[in-house]
Amino acid sequence: MSIAEIVVAAGLVSLALGAVSGFALLAAVDKPELLKRVGVVDLVRVRQVHLDWIIMGVVMIAVGLAVSNMPLWAGVLTLFGGVVNPATFLPMAFSRTVASTRTFQTVSFISFCSLSVGLISNSLVYISRFVS
Repeated sequence: MSIAEIVVAAGLVSLALGAVSGFALLAAVDKPELLKRVGVVDLVRVRQVHLDWIIMGVVMIAVGLAVSNMPLWAGVLTLFGGVVNPATFLPMAFSRTVASTRTFQTVSFISFCSLSVGLISNSLVYISRFVS
């Protein structure tokens, strides 16, 4: 399995998580007390993780299919950022203070940098096909 295929597979899993998390979003709107009982303190983060799983899923699928020859390092950066970025909303749903911790901020920063460098690099790899 190539890194591009792994990125596509991760994108499909992310889309599936986005679909399933729609139930949590429904609960956040219609029955917020259910989520509060399991420890959710910030219902807005439920919507954010739901949307980000869908968005990152589509992004990873598109990049993986478009750039089948992506370098391993660019694929790993895209994969890391595409998986970790949405996941950062989960701890924020359960804690109003986690985002202010050094560890959380570091992970978020590395994840955003990883995704940015990975996507820019894959864009350049794709565009280089057409430039002689």
